Amino acid sequence: MSDAIKKQLGVIREGFAKAQFGGTLSGCPLPGAATPFSFATPEGTDNGGLNPEEYVARFFRILSAAMTPYRFFDFTKPGVLKAAVPLFDGLTLYGNHDANVEKWKGLCQGPVWDEQNDPPGINALLAVDRIVAPMIARGVETKALRSCSVTIWFDYEKSHPNLDYFWGRLGEVVDGEIVRLIVTKITNAGEVSIVWEGEDPHAKALSAPESLSVPEGTDEQHQSTGGETMKVTQKMAVLLALTVGADIDEAALEAALSGKIEALQSEIAGLKPDAAVGVQTLKETREKAVTLYKAAKGEKVVETFITGVIEKADLATARAFVEEYQLAVDESIPLACPKCGEKLSRRSSVPENDGQLAATGKRTEDYKL
Repeated sequence: MSDAIKKQLGVIREGFAKAQFGGTLSGCPLPGAATPFSFATPEGTDNGGLNPEEYVARFFRILSAAMTPYRFFDFTKPGVLKAAVPLFDGLTLYGNHDANVEKWKGLCQGPVWDEQNDPPGINALLAVDRIVAPMIARGVETKALRSCSVTIWFDYEKSHPNLDYFWGRLGEVVDGEIVRLIVTKITNAGEVSIVWEGEDPHAKALSAPESLSVPEGTDEQHQSTGGETMKVTQKMAVLLALTVGADIDEAALEAALSGKIEALQSEIAGLKPDAAVGVQTLKETREKAVTLYKAAKGEKVVETFITGVIEKADLATARAFVEEYQLAVDESIPLACPKCGEKLSRRSSVPENDGQLAATGKRTEDYKL
């Protein structure tokens, strides 16, 4: 289970990982925030010094000093994010992390450390080439596209290094602290992308979590928009007899579900005859309990007790009522021989006889009811 979680988180080896994290366009409120972020534009950097007819250049918050809410990477350790600012200067801009050299959209320049906004973080000017990517340029210009995401490699340490089952408990509160991965150093930055929605740490209220990682050979755009593959959780694995952490596509999931449903339907069909017998037995036992209750109580019968208790009793309780009221009837209305007056006992069956006299000299048929 932990290996699957590590793969989802982008862990390359213990203490080192590669992952993607998001930000937002200057002037746009982070989902859940009260006011928009406002990033001051340094003097002489209007449109990044680029021809506005060729480029749309806007300041973005590309990475925040906060904890990501879905993968629980903590970027708040003092100095870690600030030290990484130079790594983002001159990065190529792509769309949806499709880092194909033929699909570049622009560049990232002038990253700066921002302490004026909460949380603090790294801001940078993202310049989109109008000629190469006119749709993206128009989207950024109108704020229809306002999110970005960066690819980084980094060192990390565990918040609870001695915690059992650490990887499966990420996000839990243990000893007053959230179980998380604390980023200690960003070693490299790969690229910046314009995306539909990055994993912004303040986007809990209005956005769904993006995919945790992209397995090798998987189309990133397909993965980030919901896609047709998903990870098998432990609960799903138990229910559908699948392998925990495996990738499963729509067809395989449908086949697993169909097989499970067919097996359950077959099991239900096999249980129906026994269920019918059980229902009938319960009905008859309740009716017998009601009859004996009325015989034992006489004028003291309480109808609400019959309808509210006896007629709703389970089989074990109904049988207990039968036994109880049978004893009461035996004590209050003793059975006697209609010919000689001898007291008899009630039984549910009559022994077979061959017409011969019993040891007492009396014939058993004289005592049949």
